[in-house]
Amino acid sequence: MIEKLAIVSLIVKDLDEALEFYTEKLGFEKVTDVMGPIHFLTVAPKKENDTEILLQVPDPKILGDELATELQNQIGKTNWIFKVEDCKNTVQKLREKGVKILNEPTDMPYGTQAVIADLYGNSFILLESKNV
Repeated sequence: MIEKLAIVSLIVKDLDEALEFYTEKLGFEKVTDVMGPIHFLTVAPKKENDTEILLQVPDPKILGDELATELQNQIGKTNWIFKVEDCKNTVQKLREKGVKILNEPTDMPYGTQAVIADLYGNSFILLESKNV
């Protein structure tokens, strides 16, 4: 049986700049960094290492041109939800670090949410949940 979600893949243009964004701007930590036929590099929020984000640059030499192109077309199309303790404070800190804020914190029936973007245009919802 499936036990849990362990790793989600995020297609990026450049591993070094993606790593810098996620660690320096969002405060994530590097969890795995293994070189081989592909560079396996994962990050995760510091308090949550159960689910890691695989930062991946599609390599046509390994995947073939067609699949690499298909994956590259996914850049900027991710939309995930990250739990935060204080949405307004988190947005302010991210803004100070130069993170693009797509939607300011908004009170909703289920909590307060805001939307940010990474350097590739992927959007992420920050949710301060009323139920958690």
